[in-house]
Amino acid sequence: MMRFPISELLSQQECHDYLLRTLHPNGLQCRHGHPLPPNQAPHDRSRAPIFDYRCRVCSNVFNVFTNTVWEGTHYDCVTIVLIMRGFVQGIPTLQLAQELELDYGTLLERRHLIQQLALGRKPDDPLPDDVTEADEMFQNAGEKGTLHPDPDDPPRRRANNRPGLGTMENDRPPVLGVVGRTTGQIRLTVCDNTQQATIQPQVEDDTLSNTTLNTDESSAYNHIAGTGRNHATVCHSHREYARDDDGDGFCEVHCNTMEGI
Repeated sequence: MMRFPISELLSQQECHDYLLRTLHPNGLQCRHGHPLPPNQAPHDRSRAPIFDYRCRVCSNVFNVFTNTVWEGTHYDCVTIVLIMRGFVQGIPTLQLAQELELDYGTLLERRHLIQQLALGRKPDDPLPDDVTEADEMFQNAGEKGTLHPDPDDPPRRRANNRPGLGTMENDRPPVLGVVGRTTGQIRLTVCDNTQQATIQPQVEDDTLSNTTLNTDESSAYNHIAGTGRNHATVCHSHREYARDDDGDGFCEVHCNTMEGI
């Protein structure tokens, strides 16, 4: 998960430096991949701290936003950091646009673009962790086909309150999450339902064959041990949320990491 150290981001320069580290972890390059030489003077300082540089190899002009989703933007560095923070924290686009005094349509389009880029780069390799956790949550997908009486309201009203487990069919699809305790990496998958035939293959794809998988008592995980994985469970329906199986005083059997996400 990306974290935004707000207390350190108090100026345009600090936000620029944060974006430089985030967008270009291997250093600033021109659009053709030629690295910026150390101590090269800027070509244009008029938008400081966003300096333009002219590549000494291909003569292309580039800056911190070149070859990124923010190329060509007129937003300043502070605004971009606050936008990205809002996106990552799940703040509604309308609220974010109002707080930052930005155009709602432009911001929504930018959000959709970033979401598509993130989806296209979603890792599909199994988590490398020896210990993992899995759990499902249910995402209300709104009331499709219900028109809004207020045209200024966000596109779809939320809160599908149907009882029982959610499925794709009842517009409350389950999201399976598998997280590694060491790396903190996570794999999230929107599923059609929570049946074993749906959940187990995805868990197998998301974990190594020798991992220890911690879950609740859901029957979707009943046959995980048969795949060679060590399967440890807690029984939430009996108010058991963590357990110490090895007697070291540390309750290692739980899925609280995933619950917290």
